[in-house]
Amino acid sequence: MPLTPEQMDQVVDLVYATAEVLGQEIRHKAAGLIAEDLSAYPFAEIARALARCRAELHGKLTLAAIIERLPSANAHLSGNEAWALALKSTDEQETVVWTPEIARAFAAAQPVLSGDRPDKIGARMAFLAAYERELSEAKAEARQPEWQVSLGHDPQRREIVLNDAVSAGKLPAPKVAHLLPPPDKPVTEEGKRQRKQVVSKLREIINQPGDQKAQERREAREREEARRRELLEQAGVPLAAMGGR
Repeated sequence: MPLTPEQMDQVVDLVYATAEVLGQEIRHKAAGLIAEDLSAYPFAEIARALARCRAELHGKLTLAAIIERLPSANAHLSGNEAWALALKSTDEQETVVWTPEIARAFAAAQPVLSGDRPDKIGARMAFLAAYERELSEAKAEARQPEWQVSLGHDPQRREIVLNDAVSAGKLPAPKVAHLLPPPDKPVTEEGKRQRKQVVSKLREIINQPGDQKAQERREAREREEARRRELLEQAGVPLAAMGGR
C-alpha cells in the first residue's frame, strides 16, 4: 500500500533529521525525491531503516543505504541462493518454487549449461550477471518476490516443497491446495467403535491359550460327528454298515 500524504510528509521530516544527525545538509527537493522513491515500502520499515542509518552510517545519507536496510527491498534470494534453487529445476522429478527473476536469469544461462560442451562454472557466472540485472530492476520498481510453482513429477517431493513454501509465507495455502493430495477424511465415532471391536477381538484370539484352542477344535469335531450319526440314523443306514463310524 503506498504511503499516505501525511506519511510522505513524515518521511521527508525523517530524512531531514537523519541527514542532520549525520552532519549532512540536504535540500528539500532531494529529500522529497528520496521520500517518493521510498513511497512503495511500508512506513514502519522506512522509519526503522532511517533509524538504523543514524546508528550505523558514518558518511552521507543515500537512498541506497536506506533501501539496504528495508526488509521488503531485500526479500529476494541472494545470487547464490537463487542459483542453487534454479539448478533443482533441471531435475524433472523436483518441484521448484521460484520467482520470475530467477526463471529469466536461468533461461539466460541455459545455453551455457546445456550446450554441446556444458560449462557449469560459465553458466553460474552468466546466471549471476543476469540475476543481478533482474534484481536491480525489481528494487528500482520496489517489486516484491512473486513466488511461482514449477511442478515436478515426484508427488512426495511436490507435497514437501509446497508445504514448506506455505509455511515460509511464500505461497498462500488456498493457491496450492489443488496441487496437494486431499487430506485424510476424519474417522467417525461409528468407525472408531468398529475399529475398537475388531482390535479387541483380535487381541482375544492372539491371547487365547493353546489348550483352549485345541479343546474348541475337539468339541467342534465331536459336534460334527454327532450330527453325522443323527443324519445316518434318520436315513435308516445301520451304523455297522458304515464301519461303526
